[in-house]
Amino acid sequence: MKSIDSTANSSFRAWLRLALHPREARTQARALAEGLHLAQAALDASMAIEAVLLRRASASAEALRLAEAAMARGAVGYELATSLFDRISPVEHGSGMIFVVAVPAYPLPAKARCDMLYLDGVQDPGNAGTLLRTAAAAGVREVLASPATAALWAPKTLRAGQGAQFRLRLHEQVGAETLPGLLDGTWIGAEASGGEALWSTRLPPGPVGWIFGAEGSGLSAAARSACGLSVSIPIDRAVESLNVAAAAALCLFERPRRTGAAPDQ
Repeated sequence: MKSIDSTANSSFRAWLRLALHPREARTQARALAEGLHLAQAALDASMAIEAVLLRRASASAEALRLAEAAMARGAVGYELATSLFDRISPVEHGSGMIFVVAVPAYPLPAKARCDMLYLDGVQDPGNAGTLLRTAAAAGVREVLASPATAALWAPKTLRAGQGAQFRLRLHEQVGAETLPGLLDGTWIGAEASGGEALWSTRLPPGPVGWIFGAEGSGLSAAARSACGLSVSIPIDRAVESLNVAAAAALCLFERPRRTGAAPDQ
């Protein structure tokens, strides 16, 4: 176990940038997974864990067990001075442990025959992470995000995703104009109003790609042009719209609900 006590340490400064700047994960191709749940999820998914960061004399017994498991797979262990760890940790009363995981890079699909999800300018990291968690639960494995979408590997998005990032093939910085060439199926845009009612519309039998837009402005013009179908969720007229993550849960589970089949595993 290596010890770090100085803010001048180059590794500490790199981890601090990951903690403070959401899009730094793209630059470094690594992310900070804080806490017992994310650590176990990373181990279960056989993620490449580069380093284990422990808060000096503060890590719990369970955190130490997970740290040892990661180090047995090749991760380098670091014990950080309390003041340094607290500058990196996004959680005030956490487990005293952070995994530094390598962010996997996947090639974009070409005319894929599987269901997909596209995040079109979803800017809130909590919503983005919840969308990823919902996609994983619904059996969707390919998720794409526009350049205007929150960073999918940022600490806040990771916490909201609860480990979903480790089970998905994530593609960031994907322009909506490329969508038609990525799916051998139908892109469906979710609209706050004006689309066909989700409950009564006939969903395509083949692969579909669901598109969810920004919390305020909705779908971009480029995303709308890629859609072969637009749907809306009927809601009480006194309510303007649903939260994007709630709307996605209804849409992604609608076909399994109709067929009675479990989501694809």
